[in-house]
Amino acid sequence: MTLPQSELMLFYFALGLYGLAWGIHFSGWRRDSLSLNTTAIRVAWAGLAAHTGLLGLRWYLAGHIPLITAFEFVNAFAWLVMLVFLLFARRQHNRMLGVFLLPVGLLLMGYAAFMPKAVQPMLIIFDSLLLKFHVLTTIIGYAAWAITFAASVSFIYLERKGREKPGLFDQLAYKAAFMAFCFLTLGIISGALWGDKVFGQLWFWDPKETWSFITWLIFLSYLHARYTLDWRGKRAAWLAILGFAAVIFTYVGVDFLLPQLHGTR
Repeated sequence: MTLPQSELMLFYFALGLYGLAWGIHFSGWRRDSLSLNTTAIRVAWAGLAAHTGLLGLRWYLAGHIPLITAFEFVNAFAWLVMLVFLLFARRQHNRMLGVFLLPVGLLLMGYAAFMPKAVQPMLIIFDSLLLKFHVLTTIIGYAAWAITFAASVSFIYLERKGREKPGLFDQLAYKAAFMAFCFLTLGIISGALWGDKVFGQLWFWDPKETWSFITWLIFLSYLHARYTLDWRGKRAAWLAILGFAAVIFTYVGVDFLLPQLHGTR
């Protein structure tokens, strides 16, 4: 189905508002201006409203939850990242998070801008609650790890600058990491069960599956290091950044570099 102009307008309008919000937010952070940060958050909420309208329109046009194609997945991923930022930004001491979290959403939207955006019909094998659960839990898991990433970068920056209370971001990173691990675990299990139901095999060692598993292992290593090795602060932060690099490679690098069963429809 040809993409209607209204959907394209909503997409680029949301992208533009997010870019403006980050610019204002960054300026407010550099100047330590509460008024600029407040303005940035309002602009970001307007962008999220447009983005939500885009998702709703896409759902209406496609006739199914917009999580099937690669564009829909990345678009929903970006929406969740922006929503999470705005929820956390309600507290003043969390607002620095946006300096590093907003660019994640922007980069995802920028990546989606170059993807095929045509509405695809729902194939019978994709019309499954188990598959939708798999995709949804995976997106939530990766969005939660985006918080871990942004909080970890915030911690490293504040520690190097000798600022007060970087430990707040260390704790935030840990809590978000636990949530990310739980949801990604559910995503991997439900994906394997769906594969067994449709193809008669739980696991194919497809590159996307393999890298999802590697990413899960990094998440597990992060939690293990914190629980049993008492890793805190900088060491944990760098491991969290490695985990987010694995997330990006799983959903960007694998698509370009490795042949796979998981298509990029």
